[in-house]
Amino acid sequence: MKLHDFDAKFYDYVRVQMAMMPALKEDEIEEKYNQMMQSWLNAPATWLDGVKPVDYFKRYDAPKDLMKLLEGYLTRDIGLPEPLYARIVEIGEPCAEALTRFAGDRDRPAALRSTAIALLRDIGSEKPADLYIELVCRAKDGDDLAELACDALKDMDIDLSEKLLSRYDGATTFGRMMLLEVLVKQGKGDRVYDILVDGLRRDAERRGLYAGLLADMGDERAVEPLKAAAALSDLRYLDYLEIRDAIESLGGDPGQPREFNGDPDYETMRNM
Repeated sequence: MKLHDFDAKFYDYVRVQMAMMPALKEDEIEEKYNQMMQSWLNAPATWLDGVKPVDYFKRYDAPKDLMKLLEGYLTRDIGLPEPLYARIVEIGEPCAEALTRFAGDRDRPAALRSTAIALLRDIGSEKPADLYIELVCRAKDGDDLAELACDALKDMDIDLSEKLLSRYDGATTFGRMMLLEVLVKQGKGDRVYDILVDGLRRDAERRGLYAGLLADMGDERAVEPLKAAAALSDLRYLDYLEIRDAIESLGGDPGQPREFNGDPDYETMRNM
């Protein structure tokens, strides 16, 4: 299979077109760019033997061929053609097993793993749920792959609450916060509420995050614990602002604003 560099061909086309429109205003460039993309995709291309770029990958129906192309583009650092991405999504679930293997293989390039997750998410597959949970549970700060997995879990319509809660205690600190994000998105109740309220009281480093999740949960019981947290002596100013916003979003009265003299964020914002 030949890997045509669609991006390079398109940018060559754009350079020629832009040279013919030197007076183009900045606010017109994006509109013209999108128009050029559509024109280029739908015009027969000599470098594809007369096939339109938008149709080129429709010749491939077998998931193994599409996966070979996907891997080839991303391991050789050639821009992934949008029509190939669209074709994989169109074929859909038959590609899910191989994509899940790519996403979970630590020896694969990060670009291939993250693209596999994006494709699985667009396909709407439930196959990688266990893999996503595993990625989230061992997440570290700045773990982009775990963030993608977390977002994919949020999109799933299946009830994962028992699996998520069973993994909560053994997850990393960052993993726990991601698990809670998914659980709140799934609308799961009392145990999640209790975890959030306990975190709000005990976890001084992440009180603002717990407050935001309580607000997203929409449970009015959280107003009183949030008010108590807003009065804590070791509270940081930015967390305090998140707590006040959460109280208001749940229909409560946050009361008169506190002063945080000496807090660097408070001093910076006060002097702006």
